[in-house]
Amino acid sequence: MKNEAVTQYRENNIASASPEETVLMLYNGAIKFLRDALGEVGRNTENKIILIDKSLKIIEYLQSCLNMEKGGEIAHNLNDLYDYIMVQITRANFKNDATMINEVIRLLLPIRDAWAEICRKGSRKPSPLPYGGKSEEAQSTKKIAVSV
Repeated sequence: MKNEAVTQYRENNIASASPEETVLMLYNGAIKFLRDALGEVGRNTENKIILIDKSLKIIEYLQSCLNMEKGGEIAHNLNDLYDYIMVQITRANFKNDATMINEVIRLLLPIRDAWAEICRKGSRKPSPLPYGGKSEEAQSTKKIAVSV
């Protein structure tokens, strides 16, 4: 019963979040899963793999949402960064390397902080953000596909 309530609460938060808040939640999730995976390095390989896989899914999703036309140079730079991050996460998983996981977290934190600032300012005006440009239906489908 408690798990159902938590799941419903999360779904409501996601459904009512602005696009900026959704991106922030995704960054928070990726960082959380990577930090949790750090605790499993050298201890519980199965849990580490699950946590790293969840972070990879989030990064892949963020990359798939980039609007390369409207996002311009920022979108292209994020795309390259996401490629690098996914390679590093995969290598870290294979090598059981906490240093590589920490590097990825250090790369994600400033971007996460920038999104937090955007959310704090409450900017709901259209802006040249690197995400978006997909139909409402496609975005809701993607949200479901990213459940971790």
